[in-house]
Amino acid sequence: LRAFFLPTKLQFRTFFVPQLEHQMAAIQKIKNKKGYSYRVIIRNKGLKTITKTFPKRQLASQFIHKIESDRQTRASYSSKNDTLTFRELTSEYLNNDYQGTRVKQQKVRAKHWVDYLGDRYIVDITTSDISDGINRLSPHFSNATKNRYKAVVSVIFSYACRHYGLTQNPVKNIRSLPENNARTRFLSNDERSRLFKACRCSKWDKLYLLVLLAITTGARRGELLGLKWNDIDFDRQTAYVKTTKNGQPKVMPLTKEVVKELNRFKEQKSELIFNSELKPEKPFEFRKQWVNVLKDAEINEFRFHDLRHSCASYLAQSGASLLEIADVLGHRQISMTQRYSHLCVDHKQKLINRVLSGINDI
Repeated sequence: LRAFFLPTKLQFRTFFVPQLEHQMAAIQKIKNKKGYSYRVIIRNKGLKTITKTFPKRQLASQFIHKIESDRQTRASYSSKNDTLTFRELTSEYLNNDYQGTRVKQQKVRAKHWVDYLGDRYIVDITTSDISDGINRLSPHFSNATKNRYKAVVSVIFSYACRHYGLTQNPVKNIRSLPENNARTRFLSNDERSRLFKACRCSKWDKLYLLVLLAITTGARRGELLGLKWNDIDFDRQTAYVKTTKNGQPKVMPLTKEVVKELNRFKEQKSELIFNSELKPEKPFEFRKQWVNVLKDAEINEFRFHDLRHSCASYLAQSGASLLEIADVLGHRQISMTQRYSHLCVDHKQKLINRVLSGINDI
C-alpha cells in the first residue's frame, strides 16, 4: 500500500490493487470541491491504459474485478471504443448505417441523447444513464413516444456492438413502457365520402390521388411522398417502395381507381409524383391544403396518418386476419397490429350471428 499527495489543487491518495501478471490496477482517491471521487487506473502490458472515475470506492473496486475476470470486457475497454464518445458514435451511425426514411425525426430523437450523453465515452455509459435520459424526456410525451426515443439510442449502441466491439448494449435490459392500445381513429363511410369530395375541389390537384393512395395502400406519408414515376408498374398495377420505415423495400398493389388517377399526371416532367412546384426534386408540402379539406369536409380530430389506420380498419372489418393486415402495413411484429383486433372480433361476431344464428331451430 502506498500513499502520496501531489502539489496541486486536487489531492490524490492511491491504493494499489493486486492483479494478474503484466497487469497493475490502482484506485486514486481524489479530493475536489464536491467531496471525493475514486479514479481507477488499470495498466495492461501491450494494451491501452484503462481509466474510469466513480463516486464510491466500492464501485471502483467492483469495476476492477469485472475487468480482471472478463477478458472480453478488458479487451473492449482497451480497444477503440475506450476513446469513442457517444457524440462521435451517433454521428457515424446516422451518416453510415441508418436506412430509414425519417431522417429528420431520427436526428431530433438522437439529439436528445447527444445533449444528455454528449462527449462521454461509450464504455462509461450505463443502464442507469439511459433510464435517467428517458426520465428527462418531456412529461407531455406519450409512452409510445418515449419508447421510440429508447429505440433510437438502442440501435446506436447496437451499431457500437457490431463495429467497435462493445460487449453489451446498456439499453438491452430496459423494459419498454406500456403503450395505450386504444381503438384507433378511422374514417366512417360518410366521412370518407365527404373527404374525397373536398379533396377533388382542393387547389392542389394531386391531393385526391395522395389521399386515395393512402387509404388503399396503408402506406406511410413519407413512403408516398417519396414515390417516383419509375416506381410505378402500370402493367402489374403495383408501386415499389425502395426503403420503408423498417429499412426494408416493399411492393404495394394499386387499385384500378388509383391507376386511373395516376394516368392523369403521367406525362409530367418531374421524377417525383408528388413534387413541389418550386423545387421539383422535393415533395410538395401539402399541410395547408390538408387542413383546408378537413375543414371543408367537417372532419375533426383526424391526422393524415389516420388514413393508414383507416386502411387497416377497413381490412379488419372485411374479414382480413391480423397477419394479412400486418403484411399490408409492413409491420415487423404482430403486436403492432393488435390495435385492430377488436375490429376483427366484431366482424367475426357478425359473421357467426349471420351464419349460425338459429342453428338449433327444429
